[in-house]
Amino acid sequence: MRIFFVTNNYTPYSGGVIQSITATTNALRKQGHYVFIITLNFLGKKHDDPDYVIRIPCPIKFMYKKNHMAIPWRPTHAITTLIKKHKPDIVHIHHPFLLGASALRAARKHSIPCVFTYHTMYEHYAHYVPLPQVCLQPIIRTTVHRFCNKVDAIIAPSTNVKNYLVSHNITAAITIIPSPLRECFTGFTTTKTQTKKSQYFELLLVSRFVPEKNIPFVFDVIQLLPNNFRLILVGYGADYKKLQVLAFDTLQLCPTRVRFIHKPTLENLLALYCNADLFIFPSQTDTQGIVLAESMSQGVPVVALDGPGQRDIIMNGINGFIVESAKDAAEKIIAIEHNPVLLQQLQYNSFKTGQRYYSATIIKQLVEFYTEQIS
Repeated sequence: MRIFFVTNNYTPYSGGVIQSITATTNALRKQGHYVFIITLNFLGKKHDDPDYVIRIPCPIKFMYKKNHMAIPWRPTHAITTLIKKHKPDIVHIHHPFLLGASALRAARKHSIPCVFTYHTMYEHYAHYVPLPQVCLQPIIRTTVHRFCNKVDAIIAPSTNVKNYLVSHNITAAITIIPSPLRECFTGFTTTKTQTKKSQYFELLLVSRFVPEKNIPFVFDVIQLLPNNFRLILVGYGADYKKLQVLAFDTLQLCPTRVRFIHKPTLENLLALYCNADLFIFPSQTDTQGIVLAESMSQGVPVVALDGPGQRDIIMNGINGFIVESAKDAAEKIIAIEHNPVLLQQLQYNSFKTGQRYYSATIIKQLVEFYTEQIS
């Protein structure tokens, strides 16, 4: 197939959506499909893209809250020109604004099936838009729902997202297909067997450090745990320094029990997953939380607050626990640490759950979905 991925979010950004797009693109291309990523030109000539990434000209570029912003020039015309040149079988939109809206118009003009992945609860991310916030959330919600009813079909990354869309009168057909794991997370055939080296029971969080990820929750948890527990926070984001101030200056947490790691290499990230005893997840806005699947693929169970992306992957008492509060989380973590047999069962079941997110499995579902739309 010839497939257009259209997204406003791509490098130099990173995060769950970009990771999903990259992993899916790599898996599709590995199977012989032609995938073109259509995105914004944030950096001019400074981008280092493979030849299948096409940047739409953006004469207006600026920074907002340390994030790159770009306004495209005649995006509908640009995407229409690309459609004429590359003749895609299907247009897959990953963001409903800017290029997404233009891609839908261009696809309609050429009678090409157009699908949309509902990656994000968009109203929770209104603070990234440089416009007055008072009325922005309802405007975003209305605009996104209207967009959903214009595409041919929608991919929801979790059951909770599908239920949300149905409850808001979205009439387009909705199929649940989660994002696949990156290839480096899928090469394991056994659960964790390495000898534990740390004196601590290790809790791991991998996340962007931004307000909607609810990071302070994990500080509330670590304060309720004995001194033999350690929390490792891995990631990046605008709140990276602010969270360190909160942890060490405001809350007076011990630096030996709370450790920050900024943007590790992929090799080091894998090692951090493998060395962890439990993954802790505080976000209540993620539609899937690909880090949950990453963690489980390495045999690391998850303790998480409830949220849209948690219920499809976490089975209470089987591969982790969904909790209601910091106190609940601390009690569950202590119970797991005190029960090696339970921990081993959780690790094994986590590993088996992670295999459901291997790219071969997910891409098979995606190709079948595309075929249905094209036919």
